[in-house]
Amino acid sequence: MKGWRSISGGMIALVFCGLTLAAYGGTGHLTYPIKIDPKTGTIPPEEIRRILESHLLQMNRDARVRFEVKEPRVYEKIVLPPGQVSCEVSLPGGAHRGGYVAAILRLLSQGKEVRPLRVTARVDVYADVVVTRQYLKKHHEIREADLQVLNRNISLLPSDVVTEAKEIVGKRTRFSINGNEVLRTGMVEEPPLIKKGDRVLLLVESPFFRITAMGESKEEGRRGERVKLLNLSSKREVYGRVLDSNTVEVDF
Repeated sequence: MKGWRSISGGMIALVFCGLTLAAYGGTGHLTYPIKIDPKTGTIPPEEIRRILESHLLQMNRDARVRFEVKEPRVYEKIVLPPGQVSCEVSLPGGAHRGGYVAAILRLLSQGKEVRPLRVTARVDVYADVVVTRQYLKKHHEIREADLQVLNRNISLLPSDVVTEAKEIVGKRTRFSINGNEVLRTGMVEEPPLIKKGDRVLLLVESPFFRITAMGESKEEGRRGERVKLLNLSSKREVYGRVLDSNTVEVDF
């Protein structure tokens, strides 16, 4: 039909992955040799897997991370000319996080571009994550003995998984957590500096005066949080912001 143009199966795959050619980053001019099937003159799926894994490792030089490319699919059959064949790889920016990705292989024969080849694959990303050793109750203060580090497929996990125990040791759980559960930053919080019932110093201060009194916290609070307190001298309820574990600056 006039005004229409054909769309290849590879382009359709890219559209379903939510990507366009403009979404792809540069290759960094890295080229990878390709082993062609001598019988068919085509690129075997296993070779696509090897190339994508090599490229992901080059783009993410972290020895703690391992990539596994699975289910590589080529949507266009290309018979390549004889001789040395290589390619440059373009991947979308989020490919290092895993999942189903679409890639463009710019095929080169004798150093000259033949054509782009569009492929899709599933990328599994394995890295060390922090996991609970046993059940932790709500508001439990986390110790190193509560944690273990295991290698997991993080492409199946949320982006805020904890990768180092030191990130959360000393913090407390926001709710109860089962044993052998991968920890996320949203599961923990800084413990409060003052707790309900703590005796604290109430401070009222300006450039011209400084007044202090003893008070009792009616709720827990972290540094900078506003809490309700009882002035033990006047028996009045007041509000103030937590300065440290012993002092609250009272509103006035």
